[in-house]
Amino acid sequence: MQKIFFLLFIAVLSLNAQVDIFGLRTYANDDEYRPPVVAKNEQITIEFDVTTSLPPNLNIIFKHASKDWIADNNIFLNYQPKTRSENLSYTTAPAGVYHYTFRYKNSFPNNRNFAEFVYSGNYLYTIIDRDANDKVCAEGKFIIAETSVPVTMKIENKYHPDYASPMNQMNTISVFVTLPSEYTAADETSIYQPDVRTVDIIRNWNIDQPARIGMDDRDSQTFVEGITQSDRTFWKRDIPTGNEYRRMDISSASFYPNNALVVLKGQPDVSRFQWQSKPDANGASKLKAFTGSNSDYLEVEMRLRLANPPAKKIFLVGGFTEWNVLPEYEMKVDSVTGLFKLRLWVRRGVHDYQYVLGDIDENGKVIHQDWFALEGNDWRTINRFTALVYYHDQRFGGFDRVIGYVRGRNPGTSENNKSTTVTNPLSQTSETPFKLQDRK
Repeated sequence: MQKIFFLLFIAVLSLNAQVDIFGLRTYANDDEYRPPVVAKNEQITIEFDVTTSLPPNLNIIFKHASKDWIADNNIFLNYQPKTRSENLSYTTAPAGVYHYTFRYKNSFPNNRNFAEFVYSGNYLYTIIDRDANDKVCAEGKFIIAETSVPVTMKIENKYHPDYASPMNQMNTISVFVTLPSEYTAADETSIYQPDVRTVDIIRNWNIDQPARIGMDDRDSQTFVEGITQSDRTFWKRDIPTGNEYRRMDISSASFYPNNALVVLKGQPDVSRFQWQSKPDANGASKLKAFTGSNSDYLEVEMRLRLANPPAKKIFLVGGFTEWNVLPEYEMKVDSVTGLFKLRLWVRRGVHDYQYVLGDIDENGKVIHQDWFALEGNDWRTINRFTALVYYHDQRFGGFDRVIGYVRGRNPGTSENNKSTTVTNPLSQTSETPFKLQDRK
């Protein structure tokens, strides 16, 4: 009888426990430096921390989505037995960690889970609590790409006549695609040329806000050449280079002990519109090894001093927001010091971050975003760009696949007309092939 009562007590605890997820991250191939865009033969890594007294009963549900991140309501694309990961396996937090109890980390697809990503394209995932009526605890995104067509990307330094310095230092990015000349409707691998109409260009980790080049758009800065031919060129001439990201290095326990408020050395931050910052990790976060108290979270107070406060609100973004601009990360003016301040909890490590201006609309979304007013724009900045070629496959009522992709970096020099070129699959025409280990 006592054993039955104990089991019932544990069940009640599990049912009533509030599942708080911290530090959700999504990246490629168990490589913290690579954003969540992978080839079909690669994996996506998902990790997070929870604060429950017992391992929670969470599931991860994956859904194929359109290029605009709208989930496809289609059983052929999202067959439930192959789009759900159950029985998640957790690791107990190390001794000396106080801000979470369990850690989850896994890479998909794998031989232990049922989840499969049969088709390329954009994917949404939700983490749900089975013991709380499938309540959504967290959400994430990633992209899976094919190499069904060869893609070449050229990135050039070009002065833009419509902007004043330093915003006139733009990158013109051209994406060259070679499409099959023949189409066979019965062949599911065949590609119908007229349905290849869109290319997205992602800067570093910002998969939510790509620079889009579409055959149907009315953007005066985008162009598509060869719209009726096998060889097609998509290009955009006004992509800012921005500045190197700021770096939050809270890896040292002697500088920043656990359970103490962190005020970064050398703070407060100031505007960097007219000067270049030091090299960064292109938006990545490098966490301390998962051992002992090094793995805990720290409360960090960010501080920003501005001589002339902007008309818009100021938001902090980084890997800890998955590079999304969120209302809860708005900087607030301190009435005593006049500084813009924000406190947040961050895992010990090194994190890239920056400040973004914007407004909050009636739906709680940050609109009219300006990523450059406080950070500047300089050709010497090095960015990693990923170009994605979308194909609207007419099967199953129509869905978006990524039939080709390429990764590369901009020139990173102050020379006008300087360029870099990269091709995937790699060919002899590629001047500067991208390598995974090619990082700063």
